[in-house]
Amino acid sequence: MSADGVSTYHSRTSTLYEDHAPEKQVEVDARPRISDEWVEKGLVAEAAKQRQLEDLNFRQQRLDFDGVDPELGMHLLSIHWNRQHHSFLVTYRPAFMRDMACGGPYFSKLLLNAIYFGASKFSLRLEVRKDPNDVRTAGWKFRERVRELLGSSLDSSRITTIQALLQMTNSLFALGDERSAAWLYSGMAFRMIIDLGMHVDLTKTGRFSDEDLEIRRRVFWGAFVIDKMQSLYQGRPVSLKDTDVLVPIKFLDTHEELQDWQPFAYSTLTPKYSGSPAYSVSTFSALCRLSLVMSDILSCIYTERCVDQSSTDLTNMLDRLQVKLDDWKAGLPNHVQLNLFDPEGAAAFPPPHVFSLHAMHNVLIILLHRPFVADGHLYNTSRSILVDSFMKCATAASNIADILLAYDRAFSIRHAPYLISYATYVAATILVRIAAKRRSESKIFADLATCLAVFKENQETNYAVQKAAIVIETLIKRLGVVVDPAMAHPSPMATQEQRLQLGGNASPSACQLTSEVIPSHPSTLTSLVQSDSSNITSVNVNEVIPHSNSEWLDIDGIIQSFLEDGESSVPKPAMAYRTERSRCDHCRMALTNNHEHRGYAADVAPVSGISRLGEDVYGVESQWSTGVREREREREREAQLDGLVSINDPLFGFNGTIFANGGSFF
Repeated sequence: MSADGVSTYHSRTSTLYEDHAPEKQVEVDARPRISDEWVEKGLVAEAAKQRQLEDLNFRQQRLDFDGVDPELGMHLLSIHWNRQHHSFLVTYRPAFMRDMACGGPYFSKLLLNAIYFGASKFSLRLEVRKDPNDVRTAGWKFRERVRELLGSSLDSSRITTIQALLQMTNSLFALGDERSAAWLYSGMAFRMIIDLGMHVDLTKTGRFSDEDLEIRRRVFWGAFVIDKMQSLYQGRPVSLKDTDVLVPIKFLDTHEELQDWQPFAYSTLTPKYSGSPAYSVSTFSALCRLSLVMSDILSCIYTERCVDQSSTDLTNMLDRLQVKLDDWKAGLPNHVQLNLFDPEGAAAFPPPHVFSLHAMHNVLIILLHRPFVADGHLYNTSRSILVDSFMKCATAASNIADILLAYDRAFSIRHAPYLISYATYVAATILVRIAAKRRSESKIFADLATCLAVFKENQETNYAVQKAAIVIETLIKRLGVVVDPAMAHPSPMATQEQRLQLGGNASPSACQLTSEVIPSHPSTLTSLVQSDSSNITSVNVNEVIPHSNSEWLDIDGIIQSFLEDGESSVPKPAMAYRTERSRCDHCRMALTNNHEHRGYAADVAPVSGISRLGEDVYGVESQWSTGVREREREREREAQLDGLVSINDPLFGFNGTIFANGGSFF
């Protein structure tokens, strides 16, 4: 804290650091802090009060909408609080809406317009679009307003500026052609966070109120998660390292945790969905903990200096990171677990951000193990590790496909966040290689068809998905895979017993399931298929169900397809290059605790239960639709890219691809 009361951060190497700064600080209230329990009560009470005042301030025209029609402005804010807000908790509603009425420090027109911009693409109101027929032009005037206001906001660091930059980062990346802007905006936000010292715990300084500390923690951890996801999406190094973090994952305002959540900002097709507690705080806390594991995976598996390691070190590192993922999963509270086979069906599903959480968990399993499979950059390990890693990748890919179906059944995949699309892409990179070695009636083809359908449907609000779809379709063509777009799964509502009975070539009648079709809508992935709920057994989304008719008996052939595809790629695996650089310290830290690898002997390949939903395929005509103009544009782009795409691994598959035409990027 500087003399003028501005929060700034300088460590001991800086000339601005004072060894005896505590002795020179202005006297503060030295009373001991009250317990977290009472802090929580106070924050929850204030949040409830401010929610009551929102309507009052709106009716009395006290809210500053920056010249936007108040009704439209409140409409866009409502979309934001229903959708983006729950993903990262970057914006703190009580303080923002209060200061929107009184001009306080936690409101700014820059942040307001960033929220407008992010919410516009989910609004059906044509007045927010520059071209009424093109959803990609939604919020254009708010984007211009952000540009106008941003210049004067970069001279000093403010929390509202950080929040605005983070909001713009997520919104811009999904557009597809604004990735550089998204990267630069996030970089500025991270710099401001360090400038304000938000990466350290200042609870005991007495300088900040309970609300200030709550906001600082939320903004920091929201930025930390966004940093890791941007690194995944863009295939670039992280900016905020966990070794520099001293902020606890502790959010005391739990007002939104049990607040009723309704999917009004989603194009839900399930009239039976009766709502759910938001579970915002517990879900975000779990995401923060998962992002720490994500940071370890990025630092140990995907950094340039961590490739020249012995097989023993690689095995120990793999085991340690897998244990972290397992511990994270085991530590989830029951209400944040995702049960796709709940007897109550879609009506019992949690909010979308819980789906996203589990999708990311499965993505990380693939990203952890994918480099150890055949053409991965760490593949030169024992066969038992290779087989075990392949099985984990295949299971996670199948889990993601099941999550996509359940998500669409409850909320519609059309307006799903980009994280869901990225998970779809990562799963498809595994499924397409397996499909190349399987029969066309295999469940894998239905899973792959699901992924392709998600790409087509989700392009409207996440145009960057189109590039991922092109990469996968090019890989499909190269491997000679033929996917019938009309394929559909048997319902995840099938009982465990029914799924075990389906086996390799079961027909739809084998389940004796009845069809319950959702009202006609182009965003429907499949028709709802329900069974007698009295016989349903609860099954966890990540549970592996072994079966004698499993699709995974030809593991060698499937793994060979990875190797053959890797040999045809332009880039070499990283292990093919020798380097004199030392291994990174972070990876050494990851090897401190050795865990015996739970791989399989070369002659005892296990039978996986990835086909737990059976292999039968319903001849249901696909209800997915894409505009003719968009489809023609996609095909034209695909023709231009045919033969130029080089698939290396899921992390860099479509973000880091270099083309022959001068080395340009997508």
